[in-house]
Amino acid sequence: MGPGGQGPISYRTFWFPSVPVKGQAGDWGLVGQDFSLAYPLWVDLPNTVMVTAGVRNRLINTDAVLPDSHQPYPSELWNAQVGLMYMRKLSGDRMIGGGVNLGSASDHPFASIQEMNVSMNAMYRIPSGEHNAWMFMLMYSPMSEIQFPIPGVSYSYNPSDQFHANIGLPFMFSYKPTDRWTLEASYMLIHTIHVKATYKIAERVNVFGGYDWSNETYMLQDRTNEKDRFFLYDQRVALGLDMPLTSWLTAELVGGYAFNRYSFIGQQWDSVGTDRVDIDPGPFVSLSVSIRR
Repeated sequence: MGPGGQGPISYRTFWFPSVPVKGQAGDWGLVGQDFSLAYPLWVDLPNTVMVTAGVRNRLINTDAVLPDSHQPYPSELWNAQVGLMYMRKLSGDRMIGGGVNLGSASDHPFASIQEMNVSMNAMYRIPSGEHNAWMFMLMYSPMSEIQFPIPGVSYSYNPSDQFHANIGLPFMFSYKPTDRWTLEASYMLIHTIHVKATYKIAERVNVFGGYDWSNETYMLQDRTNEKDRFFLYDQRVALGLDMPLTSWLTAELVGGYAFNRYSFIGQQWDSVGTDRVDIDPGPFVSLSVSIRR
């Protein structure tokens, strides 16, 4: 209660060894880092105010060129953002909430106002019975695959402690058939898919396998069309282990294989893109640590 409190902090680093670029003589390799923070500034029921922050960095080692503009492939990409979230519990167990984020995703972040962006979201929750609820959302991010507000409607179905699902958009489910197994999956427009199976081998020690289809978007500083963005796509299969290092620090080690990797310049996911670069599949490894108190 009151101001302050501690929220989760996480850091991840990963490495994609160099692999050939299709149709060119050059190779492509990447070292990435992600940092995120969520901190409750004020918790005074029925109100909650939280600050969020994140930094993404991609260091790309390549001598590939963008084939249409003949410019060098970006060697460094950043996405830094900070935001505020507000939630309020209403009568009848209803809830409203919303958030705003200010950020810059570019090879030269915050170089000018054209490399900055503002994203927003809002939600409204209406209970349905004792455990279920309707969820109504509105999401907008100029750095998403679709550059206009996306409405979301889903039914939160929670028949037991072992099964939870959001049926609609965004879609999500989690199923725990036994005390050791957990299965989960999620989907969001257009190419964001997550599937994971986790097996508990000891208290707080888990092994898992999964599949992800994801994308990243940036605004290059020297783009000729202000609406153009730089897209990165890949799919991954992975095996990993997560375990506690202390009572408040958890580590996760993951190894896997990335495929169907490519980048291009366009305005949204279905644009007739230019400067497309296809990257051969290859292995990757990542290490994450998370603080939770």
